Amino acid sequence: MRRVRDGLLDLPDDERRVPMRRSAGTGDAADPAEHAAVLARFAERLREHGSLVRHVDVAGLPAVVADVLYGMNVQSVLAPVEPGPAWLDHWASAPGHRVLHGGIASVDAGDAVVRDAVAGDASTGSLALDVDGAPGVSESVPQVCVVRADRVYGSLPDALDRLDPRRPLVWLGGPGDADLARQLVVLLVE
Repeated sequence: MRRVRDGLLDLPDDERRVPMRRSAGTGDAADPAEHAAVLARFAERLREHGSLVRHVDVAGLPAVVADVLYGMNVQSVLAPVEPGPAWLDHWASAPGHRVLHGGIASVDAGDAVVRDAVAGDASTGSLALDVDGAPGVSESVPQVCVVRADRVYGSLPDALDRLDPRRPLVWLGGPGDADLARQLVVLLVE
């Protein structure tokens, strides 16, 4: 063991850890009926906490994003990446609408924040969001989160098993975020 430990000292910090599965979940091997049940539970949990959930297909995503933002009557949205997700283009093409970019300190710069979630946990109704270069999370600014159905998992351990442990994330939603959940719109892309 000492030789192994000494050999690890020469490696950079991020290569010293070996990812391990924490659960025996079925993950990608789940049958479509099971995954449909996971998605239904995810949407139900989000609604229980006060979030709005809309189901959408990939082709309809730009129109639904625009519809949600028109419903919020916002003029500017904050997006984590430049030039912004392509599904914002439809809304941004209208006169007076603009997409802003900025990191965690710029959350209050826009009327709403639009982002892509990296994972969803159906057991709690929470979402994992990228922190790197992304706007912060605020209870005073509405959050529109797009999450792909294949990124929604049945439990937190299942979600964590599929995420890079070195990636900085923030979890949004769940039972402890009631005020924030009321400001959250989740677009579930199936």
